[in-house]
Amino acid sequence: MAAIMASIRGISRSLPGFKSPYARSGVYGFSRSLDRTSTIIFNKRPISQQATKSPEELPCRDGAIEQSSSSKLNDFLDFQHTNAEVVGGPRSSLRLTTPFLLNSAYKKPRYFPLHWLRDACKCNLCVDPDSGQKNFGTCDVPMNPLIEEIIPTEDGGMKIVWKDDFLTSGRHVSLYWPSDLDTASAGSKRKPKLPNITLWDAATLKRDRLTVDFNDWMAGGQEFLSGLHRLHTHGLLFLRNVPASEQSVVSIANQIGNLQETFYGRTWDVRSKPNAENVAYTSSFLGLHQDLLYVHDPPRIQLLHCLENTCEGGESMFSDGARVSHMIRSEAHTDYKALSKRQLRYHYIKQGHHYEMLRPVLPENPDLVFWSPPFQASRQTLTVEESEDISGEYFTWLRAATLFKNLLEEDRWMYQYKMQPGECVLFDNLRVLHGRGKFDTLTGSRWLKGAYIAGDVFESKLATLSPQLIELSQGNEMSPPKQAIQMRESYGM
Repeated sequence: MAAIMASIRGISRSLPGFKSPYARSGVYGFSRSLDRTSTIIFNKRPISQQATKSPEELPCRDGAIEQSSSSKLNDFLDFQHTNAEVVGGPRSSLRLTTPFLLNSAYKKPRYFPLHWLRDACKCNLCVDPDSGQKNFGTCDVPMNPLIEEIIPTEDGGMKIVWKDDFLTSGRHVSLYWPSDLDTASAGSKRKPKLPNITLWDAATLKRDRLTVDFNDWMAGGQEFLSGLHRLHTHGLLFLRNVPASEQSVVSIANQIGNLQETFYGRTWDVRSKPNAENVAYTSSFLGLHQDLLYVHDPPRIQLLHCLENTCEGGESMFSDGARVSHMIRSEAHTDYKALSKRQLRYHYIKQGHHYEMLRPVLPENPDLVFWSPPFQASRQTLTVEESEDISGEYFTWLRAATLFKNLLEEDRWMYQYKMQPGECVLFDNLRVLHGRGKFDTLTGSRWLKGAYIAGDVFESKLATLSPQLIELSQGNEMSPPKQAIQMRESYGM
């Protein structure tokens, strides 16, 4: 027992950092139970065979020792770090138990392999400060690196001091922010904090429509930020006073990032022509749709610069797919299941090209949709279950798809506007559906110059400017699901 108390006093003397007297034998930890009784936890097995004492000589090697009278230890536990211990044998992990991070959404213990923690160090020695690239490979890190100290930081993170480090041959210090540990177990890529999006109908878009002057957009100042903010929150933005040059659309796009080139070219023309390879290049009515759903990575942002529009008709149409997605998810569970399960085949097989993709109407991301009737394959896949189910699984999907269509196309949902020469529209191709009314080529001409921006380019721009976008506005105060419920109620649905 004296040996045990001596080890506890050793820990208290080393505060505010925690330095275990058994650092080479896998004994380091601090914890607090609900009644603030502190527990120093010893592993049942030593981690390293280089321990100064044999396993038989280690005190209390088969269990945990509780201690509740050290004021210094209680002061130490006022940090957000409350539970941490190294567990495991040959492949050790740092076990963090609730609430290691007070703001964490995870209520169960989480385990971070020591190897993973050492590999995750972002100091200038491990990651080149100029290029941002790692200076070693994951497999270069020893399977079981040794910890000398674990030091909590006041912001809720922690600092680990590694012993006999593979990179320095001595001590090495790694700092971990709370977000580093909180997102490590998220199972998805880290997303920057951005303003809430706004779901819109025709009336909302008329109220919120933003038009930015071309020169202000190109200046990259506050007006550019306001435009980018609106492009993110509403998925739709207009520019005015755009020079009548075929290169203007390139200049506008480059303020966000590089263009996404497709088989239509780096830029392309939307104008009526005979024997058109795309229905967009005719004067016919073109219903709401999204571009290039038949390729693996469809464009995210589409730009259309109006160079001429003197003919009768040809109004542009826009509708918010994110609104439809959230409205269906908030109420019609059977319809959501049908639209998220069944996949439609989109294809383009013309002019020496063959592209084909399968997509559900409602993907996992609730802010995006896939809907492009003109480019659906005529013969869709019929699953074995659908062909054998005379009760109507296929017709369940058809009913849901019709609901989706109506929520897009009814006048109260759809915003219509006839673009004028010198205007350019930017919209989120994976959220906002677009179309065009029929126009008469005998009464004038209609010419739009188009370009695309890829999703990762747009998201990169949003990420780099996220602090300014948040400072500009938090976006809609309500979450999209709550907005959808409110919109349903306002229309008596």
